[in-house]
Order: sequence, then structure tokens, then C-alpha cells
Amino acid sequence: MTQDRTILISGASSGIGLATAEALATQGARLILTARSTEKLKEASQLITSKTGNKNISHHTVDLSSQSSIRSLATQIKNTYEKIDVLINNAGGVFPEFKLSADGLEMTIATNHFSQFLLTNQLLDLLKRSEAARIVNVSSDSHYNGKIDFESFQKNKGYFIMKAYAQSKLANVLFTQELAERLAGTPITANSLHPGFVKTNIGNKDTSWYASAVWSLITAIGAISVEKGAETSVYLASSPEVQDITGKYYNKCKEKTPGKQTFDKALQKELWRISEQLCPI
Repeated sequence: MTQDRTILISGASSGIGLATAEALATQGARLILTARSTEKLKEASQLITSKTGNKNISHHTVDLSSQSSIRSLATQIKNTYEKIDVLINNAGGVFPEFKLSADGLEMTIATNHFSQFLLTNQLLDLLKRSEAARIVNVSSDSHYNGKIDFESFQKNKGYFIMKAYAQSKLANVLFTQELAERLAGTPITANSLHPGFVKTNIGNKDTSWYASAVWSLITAIGAISVEKGAETSVYLASSPEVQDITGKYYNKCKEKTPGKQTFDKALQKELWRISEQLCPI
């Protein structure tokens, strides 16, 4: 359980992040919510409090595609909180066309991977102050189809939305594996997960009208609720069953074997090296 534990959740103003926050608020957690919109964060906080009675909720605005915004958020968090017990890197995005972030990185990899890499490393000191901290990285089974092409982090090499998304989700798992190894001997665990095919608006953000319409149709037919999608994140953040488990991949609250590439130690380390080169920590 998470009674009185401090939990930071990225992308918490809607979708899986909001459902995760509501479930953990019910357990009595002290929540720090982050997202791009201050107004939506305020609405989310009020909604959670009205549903759960938990008033111990704060929120901070951040643009996770921007390294300077992430660093600013981390500074605010470090100046405000003594420790963090759980970090849930939930936020993610998809982009129909190739475009670069303010840091010169392709937007999908910038938002989905580099945000996890930078925010996690910036907050490690606070996590180490917890007696038993957890890092929960939301990935996807899309990672099974992913392939890491380091040049595509900055260059357009035949951009395709699903290819870019799968690469970013593979990066999530690789990062988690390497992070878990680097944190061995500390009171911090790191695990990644597949939330399921969830009915969210991720495919409607920053996309063309056609892509948005297709996404809406697909999710209406076969997607699970955001509450079901949040279950594994909540499980990894709070269950005593996984308090000593690290470097694993989960689906439906059960351990699952990730793609073969995720076990490539050289690839794990090279991703970390390139990530640190493009995003100093």
C-alpha cells in the first residue's frame, strides 16, 4: 500500500495517468501530478479529491519534450519535497510527421524516452532518500516490433509514426533494464510495463484529422478502459509482492518476457551513452 508515500506521476491530467493517480489517492498516497496544462492539472486534482477525499495533491506543469522544462521541474521538486517514494513515468505521445523538439531531437523519442531518462536521473537523489523507492516506466508491447536507429533520433530516415513509436517504447524497456543494473545495491527498484490497448486520446493529439478518426474508431471497438490500463502501474507502484523485484517487464500485473533486443547488454549501454550525450545528466 502507499499510505503517506510520495508519488510523482507524469502525464497525470488525463487517461491512464489520471486513472493511476485516482487509484493511488484512494490508498492514501501523497501525489505530485505533472502534465503540460496547468488548467487540466487543476481540474484533475479537484476531481481526484472529490472522488477519493484525498487532499494531499500538488501539481507542476512541464513540457516533457523540452529538456530545459524537465530540468526546471526537477529543480522545483527538489526544492519542495524531501524525498520521492515512487516515480511513475507515464506520459507519452505519438506524432504523425517528423519534427524536431527544441533540443533537436525527433519528437517521439524526445517525449517518450528522453523525458524518462532525464527526469529519472534528475530525481535519483530524492528517490535514494526513500527507504524503498520504486521507478515505474510505462512502455508498450509495441516494443516487440521496435528497432533502435540512433541516427533517427535527430534525422528523418523515412519517418513512420508506428515505427517511431515502437522504437521509443523499446527504448523505455532498454533504459529500465540498464537503470535497474546501475541501481543494484540501492533501495530503488525499476520496472517497465505494458498497460494494454487502452482507450485514451493519445492518438488524437497532434495528429491529422484522418489519423485521429482512425484512432477513435479502433479504440471504440477494441480498447480497454483507462482504469484497466492503469492497474499494472498501480500494482508496480504499491504491491508488496514486487517490493524487491527490479529490471522486469509486466503486463496485466504479471511478469512477462520482453523482446529479445531488451536483453542486449551492449545495446542497453549504448542507448544510455547516446542518451547522455544528447541529454546530459
